Amino acid sequence: MADKVALNRQLLDTITSMEVEGLVDSRFRMVYSLKEANGPFFFAELIPTFCSDAQTTIREMTLALEQPVVNYHEMEELCMKIKGGTSCIGAHQIALACGDLRHAIDDRSKERCTVAVDAIRHEFLKLHSKMDIVLQLERMIISHN
Repeated sequence: MADKVALNRQLLDTITSMEVEGLVDSRFRMVYSLKEANGPFFFAELIPTFCSDAQTTIREMTLALEQPVVNYHEMEELCMKIKGGTSCIGAHQIALACGDLRHAIDDRSKERCTVAVDAIRHEFLKLHSKMDIVLQLERMIISHN
């Protein structure tokens, strides 16, 4: 039982450090707390789904920008898709970078879109490494049940 308490403390400390770094906002902690109502596997299943969806969308945006003529309507849809996912989970920095992408799309600037997608990718990679730690801790906690 002491191991589980220590793991919970470590997980909550990791979430706090993510908040302090600005990687996530309070919604991330709120989503974490939803496991109480939705079962112990809720959060452990949500993180890989979010990460997989975000990686796919970033890849699709990159491919869209590699085309000779950018389909800005497609870029707008992809931007809304990733921003929706990041907003739901509380991935604050990625959501901010999505705002920059939206402005670049509105201005029909391929160069600024490329810079914004690179920023989204960069923020995602920073968040992903922290989420891996959170997921590892969460799985250890679940195994102690």
